[in-house]
Amino acid sequence: MHAVSDAGGGVSLAAPPAAGDWRPALWQVWLGVSALLVLIGLPRMLAFSAQDPDDYMRLLEVRDWLAGQGWFDVRQYRMDPPLGADMHWSRLVDLPVAAFLLPFGQVLPAHAAQVAAMTAVPLVQLLVAMLVMRGLLRALGAPRDAVLAAIAVLPLFPLLASNFMPLRIDHHGWQAVAALAAAWLLVRGGRRAAFAAGALAAAWLTISLEGLPLVALLGGLFALRYWLSGKREHEAFLAAAALSGALLFAATRPAGEFATAYCDMLSWPHFLALAAAALLAAGSRVLPAQARPLGRLAALVPLPLAAGAALLAPLGACAVNPFAGLDPVLRRHWLDNIAEGLPITAQPPSVAAMLLWTMLIVALGARLALRQAADEPARERWTMLALYALGAGAMSLLVMRAGLAAQILAVPFAAVLLAHYVPRARALRGAAPRIAATLACIVLATPTFASAAFKPLDRLGSSGAGASAAGAAGEPCDLARLGALPRARLFAPLDLGPEILARTPHSVVMGNYHRNQAKMHEVFDAFAGPPGRARDIVAANRSGYLVACVDPQALSVYAEAGRGNLADKLLAGDLPDWLEPVAGFERGTLRVYRVR
Repeated sequence: MHAVSDAGGGVSLAAPPAAGDWRPALWQVWLGVSALLVLIGLPRMLAFSAQDPDDYMRLLEVRDWLAGQGWFDVRQYRMDPPLGADMHWSRLVDLPVAAFLLPFGQVLPAHAAQVAAMTAVPLVQLLVAMLVMRGLLRALGAPRDAVLAAIAVLPLFPLLASNFMPLRIDHHGWQAVAALAAAWLLVRGGRRAAFAAGALAAAWLTISLEGLPLVALLGGLFALRYWLSGKREHEAFLAAAALSGALLFAATRPAGEFATAYCDMLSWPHFLALAAAALLAAGSRVLPAQARPLGRLAALVPLPLAAGAALLAPLGACAVNPFAGLDPVLRRHWLDNIAEGLPITAQPPSVAAMLLWTMLIVALGARLALRQAADEPARERWTMLALYALGAGAMSLLVMRAGLAAQILAVPFAAVLLAHYVPRARALRGAAPRIAATLACIVLATPTFASAAFKPLDRLGSSGAGASAAGAAGEPCDLARLGALPRARLFAPLDLGPEILARTPHSVVMGNYHRNQAKMHEVFDAFAGPPGRARDIVAANRSGYLVACVDPQALSVYAEAGRGNLADKLLAGDLPDWLEPVAGFERGTLRVYRVR
């Protein structure tokens, strides 16, 4: 194989390594990073302590499906039995979990099989992300050292490391992979790549409608390419997204739901919007002045107008905000306390610094990449990726959950910075300057250290709540101990529901799932209202036990809703007469009370 110069002016991707110039292969980097993540996550793995209640809920969805629940039925029947909790989740994300849980369950005890499957899935996501990242950097013409740096630097982006951790099986990791794969297809260009990007966008939105702003940005970039160069890739993108979205809906949802307009999942208004835009894009071929940028811009104007009308007419305000119709009490005391859904102004300093530093990495890396680009096509590819990454970064300032996509899209720019500056740092004479300069390069090219530098400031905005009267604050709340109780319906705070179901045979009244607002409101009213009202709600839900983690942080959402409510009473150890402590649960953070 002959060496060929690459667009960045570095070592060619096609060039063989020089004698003695060893570089680890992708699978070796993946194994090393995976080992590190497993080591970090080992305490959680041993305790079966997932990061988020949704990880437990995803496991429950898969377990129930493998146990015989229908493919099209995603209700969680151990919440508010026998009716069950209505879920808008997609079976697409269940597939990889099931692909590991099923074989592991044949050779391992149930608990070990679950931990093994929940460890394998995020690590496979990481491998897929590394493979796609390599493809993206190669498509950009980046030097070989930049490709290696991009693969190795992934764990130094906090949101990426967190979402590829063992036990993290919710949909966020797949969303990050989808964002990266879409970037690769955007950079590659061509109608086939655009069609594939549209199909990928449909799968992304089927997994979660949270990706809609980024998919809209992706479509806008294909449209921008049409405006500037006349390439009609946006037609293929829109057509594939409309067609694939409808097919995926038919493959994953009951036929009876096809006529229903949903605010929180991909449904017919979204297909209609995409199809309308696709038809207008294709029809613009007959318009005049399509050989000139101004004529092409005029042809693009009707597309967002038609798509917007197709969404707003059936969905109204929830076309823009899926939670527009949420109960005001739940909005104030639940939704507005979910950090990933809040803007940068509501984030602690360490998170705000991380989000801003991510955008700085993109800006600096893009400037360097454009300066090194060998020709106009290379500059165009880097520009498209930079606009996509900066757009995701801007969205993360409005809604923090977009920060995951922003960070994975920032990795190529971090790699460019590292590939350019680290060799210069290593060339310095003297060990101390060389080490300091190398560390400075890593600090510059990753947001981890910016976040760590501002971490001490987070305490300034933290709650001043003190320890509970029981002195249990800070101790672990081991919900697995609830398995010793006779099977019953437990009345528990919303965020404990999924873990209780995953670790015990009990049922619960409800969890944090917004389609079930009436039951969510009942649980909130019980803990946040007067004890007499709580007794009536608990009795109406036929709950044999009331469960709580008596930690100020765990009950803060309820306790702060008013003085003298049930949460306050539980924290103070001042029990109402209708609750009786259960033997074995009188001390420690986890408390169980029999309902009289």
